Amino acid sequence: MRGPWRIARIMGIDISVDLSWFLIVFLLVYTLGFLQFPQELHPRAAFPRADGVSILLGVLTSLLLFGSVLAHELSHSWMAIQRGIPVTQITLFIFGGVARIAEEPDRPSTEFVIAVMGPLMSLALSFLFGAAWLWFTVIQRAHWIGISLTPIILLTSILFQGNGTLALFNLAPGFPLDGGRLLRAFLWGVWHNVRRATLWATRAGEALAVILIAVGGWLLLVSFDFAGLWYALIGFFVWNAAREGYRQMLFREAMRGLTVSQLMTRAVETVPAGISLQEFVDTHLLPARDQTFAVYEGGLFEGTIASSNVDRVARKHWSTVSVRDTMTPCEFVSPLAPDQSAMSAFAHFARTDEDEVPVVANRQVVGFLGRRELSRYLKLHDGQL
Repeated sequence: MRGPWRIARIMGIDISVDLSWFLIVFLLVYTLGFLQFPQELHPRAAFPRADGVSILLGVLTSLLLFGSVLAHELSHSWMAIQRGIPVTQITLFIFGGVARIAEEPDRPSTEFVIAVMGPLMSLALSFLFGAAWLWFTVIQRAHWIGISLTPIILLTSILFQGNGTLALFNLAPGFPLDGGRLLRAFLWGVWHNVRRATLWATRAGEALAVILIAVGGWLLLVSFDFAGLWYALIGFFVWNAAREGYRQMLFREAMRGLTVSQLMTRAVETVPAGISLQEFVDTHLLPARDQTFAVYEGGLFEGTIASSNVDRVARKHWSTVSVRDTMTPCEFVSPLAPDQSAMSAFAHFARTDEDEVPVVANRQVVGFLGRRELSRYLKLHDGQL
């Protein structure tokens, strides 16, 4: 399945949209532009129909709502970056947005300030749009200008309510919502035990999820209100996110103290830089596993080559093109050190698209570490997490 689409880059962070985002935008545009706004723009009409104004207003409102969600996530990300924590991606999807950070906060105070920034941004936007809504409403009722301000009043009203709801929902004390992270920061500071604090914040998140699912089920089955379906879906999302967040925390704890040398593969296959690409494929690539090879020339490490490098060269040129011409040179390789922490290696793969990188000591490749090794370690320890 295709991953999220990258649409922008802000503060060095990739902004992406998930496939589910298009679904919720379509539903919002339809609900607002074809159902709600026609009734409010033409209240005297017996059968109000969508027109260009209502549809444009629906599209604009939907995009600004998700722009508000993006501002919420960017505020988290900005504070994380200020605290020295890299943020690699923000993804917008059906339930809002999520920022992917390369590593977890190392102290309660850092967790607190990162978590609180999102709700503060949403509250600030709610206040801004609320003030605009109030001001335009006063102008409309006072008849100070000769044109109708109903469209902009409707726009600012929904953005006022939407941002307020986003802030209040995220302040619910259940992990991994912002309120749950604030709860974890508080418990972490009191108990000085991040594992225990995360466990109780996760239980609060699971309790919140059960409440949402129960309310959604009641609305759907008893009151025949299809809004209950959204409550239930959000509840299931919070439940899964809470459990996954706790499992990731346990995994990070298990990784603490491990170094790259303990996870890397020590089987290093070397390739001379001067041989042809055809010889490399026949004698090295085909007999071996799908791996990255270290390219040497004159006893020195010069770069790496893998099947992805070969794929960029037409087969008819393999006999005339050398490994040196096809490899990824050293200056474009981001090697790891044997004594580097395993968590920093995880952070490296979180912020890059690389599948495997060399582990280098004294300009000699002593091993390779890739997503394959990290996944294997995760599977071996999955039963303990």
